[in-house]
Amino acid sequence: MTPLLALAPIMLAITLLILKRSSWVSAAAGVIAAGLAVIFFFPTSMSDLLESGADYFPLILEVALILLFGMVLARLLEAAGSMGEISAWVESAAPSRPLGVALVVFGLVPFAESVTGFGIGVTIGVPVLRLLGCSLRQSAILGLLGLIAVPWGALGPGTTVAAALTGVNVDDLGVATAWINAIPVIIVATSVILVMRPRLTSCLGIGAAAVLMWAGILAANILVGMAPAGIIGSLLVIAVMGTLFIIRRRRTGFTHRLGLAVLPYTTLTVGLLIARALQSAFPSLLTQIVASPPFWLAAACAIAALRVTSRSSVTVSAVRSWLPIGAGTAAFMLMGWIMTTTGMSAAIGTLVPSGLVLFTPWLTAIGAIVTGSNTGANSMFTGTIDAVATASHVPSLPVVAAGNAAASLAALAAPPRVAMSVQMAEPSAPASTNDIAWVQGRALAVAGVNAVALGLWVQFMA
Repeated sequence: MTPLLALAPIMLAITLLILKRSSWVSAAAGVIAAGLAVIFFFPTSMSDLLESGADYFPLILEVALILLFGMVLARLLEAAGSMGEISAWVESAAPSRPLGVALVVFGLVPFAESVTGFGIGVTIGVPVLRLLGCSLRQSAILGLLGLIAVPWGALGPGTTVAAALTGVNVDDLGVATAWINAIPVIIVATSVILVMRPRLTSCLGIGAAAVLMWAGILAANILVGMAPAGIIGSLLVIAVMGTLFIIRRRRTGFTHRLGLAVLPYTTLTVGLLIARALQSAFPSLLTQIVASPPFWLAAACAIAALRVTSRSSVTVSAVRSWLPIGAGTAAFMLMGWIMTTTGMSAAIGTLVPSGLVLFTPWLTAIGAIVTGSNTGANSMFTGTIDAVATASHVPSLPVVAAGNAAASLAALAAPPRVAMSVQMAEPSAPASTNDIAWVQGRALAVAGVNAVALGLWVQFMA
């Protein structure tokens, strides 16, 4: 009976989301239900709550600021026409459709997603794919497949949450997730080939782009740290493929406007790397603040704002859009903290038969499809996954990493994200129900195959 009571807050939140209530309302209901469960069934001392909260609550603030500045940056770049400049360069530089698709799926979309999050990479990638000559359905599903670097999306708040709830080092979890993310990368590369059906040479090019992105993200996690790894890995793909395209066409296509368009991204990436090196050499509260993702996202916003005349109205609009998202994310994080700190997550873990860790990626995958983010999924289920790993006498780190990777790719199958992708493929007309169903089915298939593969890996290889 106790495990079912512990599961009630999560089921309530999921039910409300399925009934199309907003994320913050659903999460707030889950928080209230979790609080009541603690009072009546999972009593916890105030000293334990205060000690745990002192470490966790600053993380809630950091994640909220990352989401805020990420959304503001996306809106400012859109208003400045920056992504239009970058998209036009990709369309003009690509020597063939399949290689252009590879650059978008493994470079452009992951890069935009790593910087801003929220599925912004899809809104950028889908129009470029249409310009490359892909059909509406191809563009929609390929744009979604570009969400392959979501563990590091928006500088990795979802991964940070998973690390905090399990007590592991966030960079260690980043490395573990990068290793196991080879499975989603293989699945996505295979899916791209099945959608495009290119010639053998183009298949090899698609595979090479996928390997390059995976290796770049892995190396960045090991050498630099979790937060900027997605940016670095996807930039590597853009740099290598872009250079090859330039050599082939014997012209760069670089313009002053293109340089201004990428300046905010350059500031964010270079600034974050330098600040992290500075923090490593001179650890202090000041260098910790300067090395934080929100600091450099804010700096990138300031630079992007210089090219926007209506910056105030754009910023206000972005803040209004952020409010429900920020509130919902913070509430999900709060619910996850309550359930982990009070032992509710461990109680839910007893519902999974000891030793069957292959089911754990399904928990976060389902959570991501429902909430639309790996942050929400990790907040709800990471504590449970950790408890299952402990009960099964399996190292927690690879199991949590598998759950993180499963949730991250499954976010592409969230119904609102699928509908957005289809609409972006044909913005001049209402999205067709048949097109949405076609894309949704394939997105769910990718998420399901990925969850099965990750489950089998963590069951027999971890």
